[in-house]
Amino acid sequence: MKTQKILSLLFLTVLLFGCSDDTIDNEEIDLEATSITFSIVKDDDFTGTATITGTITNIGDDSFRSSSGQQALRLYQRNLGAPAPGELVSTVSFTDLAAGETLTISYSRPWNSSSPAEGEFPPDYSIVLDYDPDIFIDGNDSNNDEDLTNNSLTVSGSEINDLFVN
Repeated sequence: MKTQKILSLLFLTVLLFGCSDDTIDNEEIDLEATSITFSIVKDDDFTGTATITGTITNIGDDSFRSSSGQQALRLYQRNLGAPAPGELVSTVSFTDLAAGETLTISYSRPWNSSSPAEGEFPPDYSIVLDYDPDIFIDGNDSNNDEDLTNNSLTVSGSEINDLFVN
C-alpha cells in the first residue's frame, strides 16, 4: 500500500514536471480607424483650403502583413442628403502595418465657411478600411483583422468651420 502511494506520487510528479511549457501565442492583429483631423490655410476670414486627414493604427500586438491589392484605406466626403458612404475623395493602398504603426490619408479642398454647402450644412468625412472579400480565406493569417467593428470612423466637417473662428 505504501509502495502504491509512493508510485502514485512519483507518477504525478513526473507528469507535472515532465510537461513542456506550451504557451499559446495569442498575438492579435487589429487595425483601427483612429482619427479624422482638420487643418486650414486661410485666404480670409471665411475662405481657405481645408485639409482632412484620417489615421488608422494597428492597435494589435502583431504585424499586419498582406499582398498588394487586398486592402486599402479610403476617405469619403458625404454631403447632406447624399447616400452613404458618399463621394470617394482619396485612397491609399498598403501591404504591411507593424504593431503600433499608423497610416494616414489626406484630402485638401477649397472651403467657404460662409456658404450653405460648407458653413451651414458641412459634409461628413469618413475613413474606411476596405478589405478584399476573400482576405480571411487566402491562407494568410497575418492579414486577418481580429475586430472589424472599429474599421470606420465618421466626423462632421463642422469642425472645419470652428477653425475659421479661432
